[in-house]
Amino acid sequence: MNNRRTATLTLTGLPLLAKAAATHSVEHTESKKEAPENFLSEETARIVSYTIYAEARGEDYEGKRAVASVIATRARLLRRTMAEICLHEKQFSCWNNIRRVPEAYALGTYTNLRDMVARADSYSLAWQLLSYNRKWDRFTHFYNPSKANPSWASKLTGIKTIGNHVFGFMEPRYMPR
Repeated sequence: MNNRRTATLTLTGLPLLAKAAATHSVEHTESKKEAPENFLSEETARIVSYTIYAEARGEDYEGKRAVASVIATRARLLRRTMAEICLHEKQFSCWNNIRRVPEAYALGTYTNLRDMVARADSYSLAWQLLSYNRKWDRFTHFYNPSKANPSWASKLTGIKTIGNHVFGFMEPRYMPR
């Protein structure tokens, strides 16, 4: 979890580091496993945005929107913040074994137009999620069948293929807490 926390600190920027340094020792900050306290914040938007980007940057807008739907649905069903959903261990592969968020993403210094558009779409979707200003599909899980065959895939209902991913809904009783 230490690497995940370090990556999160890099992504959310200096204000979080300054706040943490003022109130906690470095050891406490690095081992802290909590998402930002304020669910409607720039810190949360960046965590959600990076999750959408890293999981679906190669997909069209509909694919990114479906990943955003997974985050929104899980947060609602499990009564957690969206940042907690994104950072929960082994839930989104982009946060597994992460050492740091890619510098080009954190700073927005892409030279590839496709990556720039994906980052902008992801950031826009993150703020749409946080403002709850639209109706979202009811997906709780997704996977890329060319890369994985998860054991929980058979429990999904309402399956829909969008781009390279399969999306579906799983009853909360089967979901990790």
